[in-house]
Amino acid sequence: MLSEKDWKECDFYSIKQFAAKIGVHPNTVRRSILKGKLSAIKVGTGRKCFYRISKTEIQRIAFLDLREYIEKVIQEEKKKF
Repeated sequence: MLSEKDWKECDFYSIKQFAAKIGVHPNTVRRSILKGKLSAIKVGTGRKCFYRISKTEIQRIAFLDLREYIEKVIQEEKKKF
């Protein structure tokens, strides 16, 4: 099993690191994981568990945000006509 130090060296972020990268509160990231909106790996059980989020998850979120923005622009354009 990987130690916490080993996890830090992999291509994963902690909740706190991920939240800082995307500019939100860590609780927002935690809730998103629990709701299934963010993919994360749960390590451990009970009170000793922690989550690790793949660095590629930032790319997925950026793609989804871009897609939502494009859909909003299209909807606004349709309203004009």
